[in-house]
Amino acid sequence: MKRHHNGAFECALVLVLLAPLAISNGAVACNMLNNDATEQRAGVLADPTTAQTMPEMAPQDAVAQCNRTFIIQPEYLAELNETGSFPDETDRIPLCFIRCYLQALGILTEDDKVNKETALALNWASSGETVDECLDEMTGSSCEKAYYFTRCVMTRALVDGKSKDNK
Repeated sequence: MKRHHNGAFECALVLVLLAPLAISNGAVACNMLNNDATEQRAGVLADPTTAQTMPEMAPQDAVAQCNRTFIIQPEYLAELNETGSFPDETDRIPLCFIRCYLQALGILTEDDKVNKETALALNWASSGETVDECLDEMTGSSCEKAYYFTRCVMTRALVDGKSKDNK
């Protein structure tokens, strides 16, 4: 795998990761919540009183940092941008890239809890409802949790964007 050290490439990765998420500001349909789901979600949310609300790192710097350890191909990010998922969801490197990226931005804490306030402040997620509902997707290893959460948020953004286009 060839590594790219081109600033334009790194900026393109940031745009690919973030662009579809900024598309949607619309509401997502509410699901009825049961107490078990509410408790499970609370277990993966960061404490808003102690969690950092804005990242110390710019998105392009987060991409560059994470791409040093978890080299991800631009095609993977393009696929994520277009469909909401990676072409091969068993390849752990792109999944761990996503975890690293979310942690670098402060959307995920070091102990893999979601910092909802940062996700919303960065316009990474379209709404608090989206964050809450996508917490249910956080299963598996640490990298899988980050990816499944991202996949859910991105899919919702893509669906919301398409439904706005049809109106």
